[in-house]
Amino acid sequence: MIRIILTGAESSGKSSLTQYLGKFFNFPYALEYARIYLEKNGPEYDLEQLKEMARLHVNYQQKKVPISAPCGIFDTDLINYKIWTEEVFGCCPAEISRGIEQESPHVYLLCKPDLPWEPDPLRENRETLHHLYQRHLDEIIRLNRPYEVVEGLGRERETNAVAALSRLLQRLTKTGVI
Repeated sequence: MIRIILTGAESSGKSSLTQYLGKFFNFPYALEYARIYLEKNGPEYDLEQLKEMARLHVNYQQKKVPISAPCGIFDTDLINYKIWTEEVFGCCPAEISRGIEQESPHVYLLCKPDLPWEPDPLRENRETLHHLYQRHLDEIIRLNRPYEVVEGLGRERETNAVAALSRLLQRLTKTGVI
């Protein structure tokens, strides 16, 4: 299965684009599990809870998008948890690092933090959006995974996301991945 990951800083439109692209391309999709967890358990967390969220995130995505589907669209992956644990706790647990190395084949739509900030009790990083965007980009490049950047507002962002995903899928077809 090709896993199409929407990633980037918070409040960059990942969830909306995940749903939009899933419906547009008729691909199954899974939203961000951390939001579900934090809405249920409250916004406070420690490193153990964050590790638990990462484990539950993988399980949740596997349930939402059947392995038999040729493509699935996912709101974040373990890269998000790696950056999150490093930013908040100064380290990345080994199980998250191992999980990232085993994720394949992942391709990315990296959402630029060019949308107006939307306050939300679960969001923490308004002042560091560009830093977090760069961290995501650096990690994708380090892993040598295909990606496209998505930017723009409203309908333009959706159109740009469709075009970016189409380019990614075309590259994967040309290289024989799909």
